[in-house]
Amino acid sequence: MAVPVTALLALTAGAETVAGHVLESRIADRTAKAFGTRVEVDTGSGPALLKILDRHLDHVTLSADNARLGGLSGASARITLDDVHLGKPAPGAAEVSADITVPADALAATVRDSGQNLPVGTARTDPATGTIQLGLGTGGTGQLTLKPAIVDGRVTITATALQFLGRTVTGPQLDRINERLTTKKKPTDYPLGLKPTALTVTPTGLALHLAAGPTTLDRS
Repeated sequence: MAVPVTALLALTAGAETVAGHVLESRIADRTAKAFGTRVEVDTGSGPALLKILDRHLDHVTLSADNARLGGLSGASARITLDDVHLGKPAPGAAEVSADITVPADALAATVRDSGQNLPVGTARTDPATGTIQLGLGTGGTGQLTLKPAIVDGRVTITATALQFLGRTVTGPQLDRINERLTTKKKPTDYPLGLKPTALTVTPTGLALHLAAGPTTLDRS
């Protein structure tokens, strides 16, 4: 008895849906922990069944909101994996690039959570000077100026000025803030072997571009 064409099509469509879900879930499982949040996976066009059989994908795009990156939280990330192989012992990509945006409020939270005991409130950016201004205390009684930069392959945030009640604070107080900020960043904090290559202070926060060569998609 011949199987109706509509039944074959339904079976094929069902298998394709399952294959696509399995493929995306496998990659998501490998990357979610690295970014500390749920990761959406787009494996591009083309049959997922063939991709699984070939164990190869030309491009994979990952999207994540409220991601963790290099000591910063609350980032939005879009990561592109090129020439992805699904073989053992772990999937890998020949090249990785990422575009990250970090809102000013997330940068303020980084300072607030760094053990400074600073009453960080408002946050705004100054693209002209490449700095972030944090309001301290009620009604902006103080202001902390931060300067982000890329140093030795990682993003650093340096406190360049501190004012409180109209007075400029220098010396040990500013040094202690920078010591705490420095300990919050480690080169190993960047997932997928990514390294920052460009940094821009925007009207709403911080924009980063990161890149990496051959990368293994470990679950660590």
